[in-house]
Amino acid sequence: MLAILSDIHANLEAFEAVSADLRRRGVERVFCLGDNIGYGPDPEEVVRRMRDLGYHSVLGNHEMALLDPRARRWLNFLARENNLRTARLLSLENHAYSCTLPKALTVGVAYLVHGFPPQSVFRYLDRQDDGRVAALFAASSSRIFFVGHTHRLQLVHSRGEEIIRRSLGEERIELLPEEKYLVSAGSVGQPRDGDRRAKYLLWDAEAGTIEVCAVAYDIASTQRKIRELGFPDIYASRLG
Repeated sequence: MLAILSDIHANLEAFEAVSADLRRRGVERVFCLGDNIGYGPDPEEVVRRMRDLGYHSVLGNHEMALLDPRARRWLNFLARENNLRTARLLSLENHAYSCTLPKALTVGVAYLVHGFPPQSVFRYLDRQDDGRVAALFAASSSRIFFVGHTHRLQLVHSRGEEIIRRSLGEERIELLPEEKYLVSAGSVGQPRDGDRRAKYLLWDAEAGTIEVCAVAYDIASTQRKIRELGFPDIYASRLG
């Protein structure tokens, strides 16, 4: 069994709560879908802790904006300014680490990318039509695609020639061997689904299941730190 985390967004309290939950469950292999930084107050601490724990990660659009300043034009004005502040909060070592993350990873029959396969960090799953999804499924040998970026949990899968989409709650999904799946992992540090708890996925490849997990954390502490740094208040208020 392995865990899929996405969009931690420098929220140390949420990240530590999820990490503690993973230890309680005995999960050893953890993969992150990018945007480990941005918006939140603790990019250095989150990246350092991720590395200490041996978690693997792909590149998100906020990491891409560190790597290539031209990528900042894809962010709105507040996010561009926040990316510059985030860069100053990172040590040289962790800045370099964030800039050298791969755009995608293959783990068994699964393919991991921040935005949309094969390697986009900017495309949102919910803006891709059924034709694009069907073409992806037809062209790839991967059976499951894990993506982030939207901050919302969603399941997209094939059933014959039909593409089916639905939102996900705190539930376990059984994967059918004849179908392919795109799973949006929600967000650890900035969920935007009306449930302010930190979300992540557990994938049991042997059992053929994906479980959506939600963990409460100390939101007030994160909000306080965001405001003390003088970040835009929306980054605090949208946490709940």
